[in-house]
Amino acid sequence: MIRPLTTQDLPAAAQLTAGDRTALLGHLRWQLHTPYASTFIVQQDTALVGVACCIKHTSSAHIGHVFIHPAHRRKGLGSVLVQHLSAHCEGNGCTTQITQIPETDLGFWKAMTFTQQSNFVRYSGGLHIDASRDEVLLLEPQHTLALLRLDERATGEDRRALLLEHRFVAHTYVEQGLVRGGLWPLLGHGLVLADSAAVGLELQRWLLPHQQHIVVPEANAAACAHLLERNYTPTSAGVRLVRGPLLPYRPELIYAWPWGV
Repeated sequence: MIRPLTTQDLPAAAQLTAGDRTALLGHLRWQLHTPYASTFIVQQDTALVGVACCIKHTSSAHIGHVFIHPAHRRKGLGSVLVQHLSAHCEGNGCTTQITQIPETDLGFWKAMTFTQQSNFVRYSGGLHIDASRDEVLLLEPQHTLALLRLDERATGEDRRALLLEHRFVAHTYVEQGLVRGGLWPLLGHGLVLADSAAVGLELQRWLLPHQQHIVVPEANAAACAHLLERNYTPTSAGVRLVRGPLLPYRPELIYAWPWGV
């Protein structure tokens, strides 16, 4: 049986991960109390054996944690769960669904009609340059619309609800009254968007002192080259897959991405 997550399910559902169970518990609590997020569980008898999450935007959705307990794999439960989640997203107008998964899971997701679009890289262990530009300011209301438009240019998605919820202590790069970039440090591991390398790398410098690593699109050559120059070590942070209509995704505008695998 597949059904929505409830408060009573949280302790058992948080065990359905190969990673940090405390972190998953916090994420599931957020999912449960966020109007534009949904979580479904797979229940067999009284046991919870699977979980899947999504965040719904205006016409697209991000599919997050999908996990089936190892003892219950190879039974088609993962496929049924993803199909259920995709149907739920489409029923809410989210015809494009995006996920970020390890390369080892590509076969499963391609069988679910997801198409590989790009790769992400995690950089860690290097030496960042200190931030120095006066153009970086705390986000003010008059900057918000410009930053939402910049995010839509970068991702092709209307993610205003998610970004506005995480705007506390967000920063923006303003040059002669023009908004050229933004930083959301509280969204995942941090989101940095910018219209040029100079702006994006400066905003990275505001994020790096507070992070053990940073995730960027492999296709952002300027960001990757700079981090390698600073002796950061690259590892895979997952593959971006898309199901449904492709959106005008522009990874060269993304200098830090909130999620990695």
